[in-house]
Amino acid sequence: MSKVAQPLYFEQVNALVAFGIGYAVMAVVGGFSFAWGAFADRFGGLNAVRLGTLLYAIGIAGRLFTDVIPVVIFSGVAGAGASLVLVAIRPWVRSTASDEEIPKIVGARNLGNQTGLLLGTVGAASIFALSATQGDGAKTALLIAPALVAAAFVWVMLAPNSQARSLPNSVPEEADEAADRRRYKALAVKLAVIGLLSGFYVSLVAPYLPLILTNGGATAAQAALIMALMSVAQICATWIFSRYSTSSRPFALFAVSEVLTGVITLAAALALGLGAPWIAVIFIARAAFVSLAIASEETIQYAIIPAQATGFVFGISQTAFLVGDTLGGVLGAPLWLNAGPEGLLFTAGAVTLFNAVLLPALLRSVRSESTVKAA
Repeated sequence: MSKVAQPLYFEQVNALVAFGIGYAVMAVVGGFSFAWGAFADRFGGLNAVRLGTLLYAIGIAGRLFTDVIPVVIFSGVAGAGASLVLVAIRPWVRSTASDEEIPKIVGARNLGNQTGLLLGTVGAASIFALSATQGDGAKTALLIAPALVAAAFVWVMLAPNSQARSLPNSVPEEADEAADRRRYKALAVKLAVIGLLSGFYVSLVAPYLPLILTNGGATAAQAALIMALMSVAQICATWIFSRYSTSSRPFALFAVSEVLTGVITLAAALALGLGAPWIAVIFIARAAFVSLAIASEETIQYAIIPAQATGFVFGISQTAFLVGDTLGGVLGAPLWLNAGPEGLLFTAGAVTLFNAVLLPALLRSVRSESTVKAA
């Protein structure tokens, strides 16, 4: 809701420059995910989630200010809070859930994220429709958004401090701290490479999706409808994952989902001239497999990351993803201008297929003792 309303509000008051600065500040602060993850490991996952939720509520409450200095301050606070919550959820889950429960928790969390995003977008649109002016609607949405985060803060404060479950050691007890650090760093480097590739191919498609759809023959209204149906497909796929997935074969599920995502992306490049119905079917199917790949990749990460460094290693992966996302965004525009949507989709499809091979190759050998069986 806030993400939709803030640029509209800042445009109304002629403060788009401040909006751009604030967006950059939030991205930079959020990019220190590895630091927030290390903090979460020491502070405790649940406690870090509570603190991050509070910081995020304060940060987005300040989005009504449009002067540069308060925008920078509140954007920094919001970026820190959002990033801390995202990485701190991992050590919280890792310390309390069994290996069998993790896939269902991952699916449920992703399902909640996607449903919340859809409801927030629809809620913002409803507020705009009921308001006298667009500026009033945006301001109302910006007032409601921090209230919703504050409600989440109250809820997470009421969450019990669950007894941490007993986790098997992923290294022999006699191993020294230096050996542990080397192991964590090696794993972090591998996950960083994967995160970089994932962020790169995601940002080659996602920001340009409306343009890809309209270049493929869809009208603006049809493109919006296709994107809404893609969200529904992602929600359905994640719901199925949360209901039926187990921890037994995530490598197989990831490989199949990621390969199909890459193949469908390549098919989309070839199908742009076939008309809107074919494009709609292709991208709706792609959205479902992307959701399955994301959920299975997160399940794999839970299985291989040592509990003692969950936040830090997840944070490294998240930081690398953001770097890849930035690179994809920077290179996407010149790629579009020189090769068109076909070149963009061919590149994204090829990188996706490479990632489908790379992740199992890098991570199968580092699975912990408690991890799932290899597919």
